[in-house]
Amino acid sequence: MLRSKPHITLVILLTAILFAACQSNSRQLEKARALYEQGLELSPENSVAAAETYSEALLLLDRCNPDHPEVRRLKALIEDQLGTRYWKNGLKEEALNLHLDAIEIFRTMPGSMALTNALQNAGRVAASLHRVEEARQYYEEALQLAQTQKNKQLSMDVLLELCRDVYMEEGEYEKVIEGVTNALEGGARPDLCHLTLGMAYYYMENDAQAVEYLTLATQSGKAGVRMSAYQGLYLIDELQGKYQEALECFRLFNENMMQAHGEQHSEAVQRIQKDYELQAQKNALQADQKIKTIYFCLIVGVLVVALVLTLLLLRQKTLKNKLMDEENQRQFETALKKNKVFVTALALTEQITVSTVDFNLEASEWNDYLELIDLVYSDFTKKLLDHYPTLTKTDLQICSLTRQGFSNQVISIMMNLQTNSYARRKYRIKQEKMGADNRSFEEIINEI
Repeated sequence: MLRSKPHITLVILLTAILFAACQSNSRQLEKARALYEQGLELSPENSVAAAETYSEALLLLDRCNPDHPEVRRLKALIEDQLGTRYWKNGLKEEALNLHLDAIEIFRTMPGSMALTNALQNAGRVAASLHRVEEARQYYEEALQLAQTQKNKQLSMDVLLELCRDVYMEEGEYEKVIEGVTNALEGGARPDLCHLTLGMAYYYMENDAQAVEYLTLATQSGKAGVRMSAYQGLYLIDELQGKYQEALECFRLFNENMMQAHGEQHSEAVQRIQKDYELQAQKNALQADQKIKTIYFCLIVGVLVVALVLTLLLLRQKTLKNKLMDEENQRQFETALKKNKVFVTALALTEQITVSTVDFNLEASEWNDYLELIDLVYSDFTKKLLDHYPTLTKTDLQICSLTRQGFSNQVISIMMNLQTNSYARRKYRIKQEKMGADNRSFEEIINEI
């Protein structure tokens, strides 16, 4: 009996240590849960404070048992929310990693609502990183889950984002119109639906429909949406030669940009104030470094907005000068519209029949077309050759038709190529003659 007493004491001591450890884990978990709820309340008003709160909660969870179901579930919820905060402040790669980690955890747990939200968030971030196919996978899985759950509102929201971030980027404008129309009827945000439909019709060169929906989008309560809508209307008016209307749209675009910039500035003040408070408290949490990065991204963002505003003001001055040369420009455009190359492409755009496909273009007609393109678009082909001197005359023809907004189908017929062969030809032009560039072929052309 005497020899057994030390053993009993050791058992009691180990039991006490285990009990204390369990109590400590429980307290850490409760604190982390409270911080998560606090972060949800802060998110709409103060993004940086929310990010700090979520990061502190994750540090607390790191001290808990990582295999505990509640710890894993709470960690995934926090990572998904923190990923959204990072994305909104420009930390895209970090945001995507957080969303993917949350998705991996949610897949092991019953219930799919949180998984659906995380997949939607991952799709949004992947799209902003121009990983379109990756974004498509996340959105389509999220949409399928939302439909399985019979959550109509969430289904429509995911469908709208799928159309905006994937179908629009891929040039699948018919799918954009079909999907966004369904989303609008199903209860998705009307202003975003109207803006998306307007831009889809704009790219399809249906200016009447584009103007109708973009005008509806200008009624949005969000300055950013109104700004994008007026930008689209400005482009349409400019292309149609309605320069006075274009100037008015440009003025409204600037007005809404300044309003959106003002909202960002208000948030910047909150972030600077929060940074001061964090420094005063001498917070040594690991999340502090992330928050400093967010501040830096915000400052860069403000500088970028100021730069864009300056460039747009210069553009306004250019537009005023263009009004003085309106008569000469109109003559060039009239000549271009009479050119056989343009007339043939326009006929193919309106209706593809045996008669429209059966055409014959002489080298002199192509030469006239390229000369008129340079007159209308300020030495477009010469600037292309300055940037990319290895382009051939056929390459310049493709680039010029693209600059005028003709579809891939029309251009492939004009070049006497199958659709797949034309896609490969365009890919080779971009990769081999335009160098490594993250922009799409159309973006490069339209920015010349």
